[in-house]
Amino acid sequence: MRIADWCLVVGLLVIGCRREAAPPVASASGYPEPVARILVQRCAGCHNSASTATGGAHSHGRLLGNPAPSTRLNLARWDSLFYGYQGEVAPVVPFSPEWSHLLWQVNPDPTRGPVASPLMPPPLPDSSNLLTPAEIDLLRTWIAQGAPNAQGELPWSSRRTTGRRKAFVCAAGSDIVAVLDLDTYQIMHYIPVGIYPTVTESPHYIQVSPDGRYFYVTLIAGAAVEKYRTDTYEKVGRVEVGPDPAHIELSQDGHLAVVTHFTTTSPVKLTLLNAERMQVLDELRDPAGQIIARPHGLWLTQDFHYAYVTANAGNYITRVQIDPASGRFVDFTQLPLQPGDIPQPDTRWGPYQILAEPTGSYYFVSCDAANQVRVYRQSDDRLVAVIPTAAAPKLMAYHDGLVYVACLKASAPALQGDKLGAIAVIEAQTPRLLTHLYGLGHLPRGIGVDPEKRSLVVSFENVAGTDPPHHPQAGLSGAPGKVYFVQIPSFQTQAVREIPLNGYGLALVP
Repeated sequence: MRIADWCLVVGLLVIGCRREAAPPVASASGYPEPVARILVQRCAGCHNSASTATGGAHSHGRLLGNPAPSTRLNLARWDSLFYGYQGEVAPVVPFSPEWSHLLWQVNPDPTRGPVASPLMPPPLPDSSNLLTPAEIDLLRTWIAQGAPNAQGELPWSSRRTTGRRKAFVCAAGSDIVAVLDLDTYQIMHYIPVGIYPTVTESPHYIQVSPDGRYFYVTLIAGAAVEKYRTDTYEKVGRVEVGPDPAHIELSQDGHLAVVTHFTTTSPVKLTLLNAERMQVLDELRDPAGQIIARPHGLWLTQDFHYAYVTANAGNYITRVQIDPASGRFVDFTQLPLQPGDIPQPDTRWGPYQILAEPTGSYYFVSCDAANQVRVYRQSDDRLVAVIPTAAAPKLMAYHDGLVYVACLKASAPALQGDKLGAIAVIEAQTPRLLTHLYGLGHLPRGIGVDPEKRSLVVSFENVAGTDPPHHPQAGLSGAPGKVYFVQIPSFQTQAVREIPLNGYGLALVP
């Protein structure tokens, strides 16, 4: 059967597939000629500019450089290729064929990569209309080269001249940091992290340098910290720091950094880094886990003289004195969570993260075992409030007088079915709980606020696929992670984006 005849049949059989004459190959589409012969001639008959005007399930964001919104998948033009189904899935992510949904959608063979449902084009009984392995390989090679247009221009190329207006999100199960545009919410790039191709090093937490030029990512299963440029995504450093690096914070000038190691296995420790040279300067070793039982969360005072560290397996936090001039840890003091208690290992509390609000009044400690946020005065470490939250409060973010807390295991079946998770909203100066946000994704991890668009950005681990991908797929080791963009103060979801496996820590460069 000829392609034109097949498309006519498909147009009668497939709901919502509206056939229009395919545009001239390459010249009007912007694709390189070999790619145009596949996407324009084989796909754009149904996925074209007419389909973008009809609405429906295959919606996507605005075109590159075009402020007018469109609503359905359009494969007739190169500049609309990087937006996808309901905005969640990018058909193509430049340089990342293994995570480009277009290849999943046209691939009938799970031994060659992930397979998404439904298979496209809708197969004839004899499957003679499906893309050939050679055609799929051509698309894969083109995407691996960055998916350039006919003139050799790369998508999002202008965004590689600046690190601003970006979100960097850990996909812990895939050794990837996803880069999303804060203005359009679109996925621009996937940065592979780590150095071992057969070992998942698991990016856990991200911190951006004060000047916005670099981000640092801890590889909790890889015993290392890596440093990347925020504009070009180039890796500029890696330092081996030892087992289970979890949280990293930088000095105000960006010269020094402290890393926690989230473990109860010797050596429990903190690491002090020269962040510019990516060199270890000092370690605070704790062989018996008595100084900081399972260190995780971290807050540094502005003068870098003290690091406050959570003992996740204890009933205390530890204030560690630092001499920034010599690059050495000096001393430590244990501060019980409950005044009068003796600092000791105690699993009933689970202090996880510390967040200091910028007025200098308070700092907040999320306790994931006790389901509470404890509030202390910065001037004297005095407890001023205990705020009950939904289950397992973990990472926190501050904006405009409010503290947002990702509660990993919150359950509210009447509101969100099988999904677990909520965002607690705390008024910082009172301090008191205002509300919980339910009905977002499954298992919230990373959290941040874009002050320019007044949007809350939350990554979701999404283990076991309780928040399912837009199209089911086979050939993956788990379910894709999710990133939600939520408007403040209405708390309405503005966009959802799928990323590779297990969304974790994130950082924004507004």
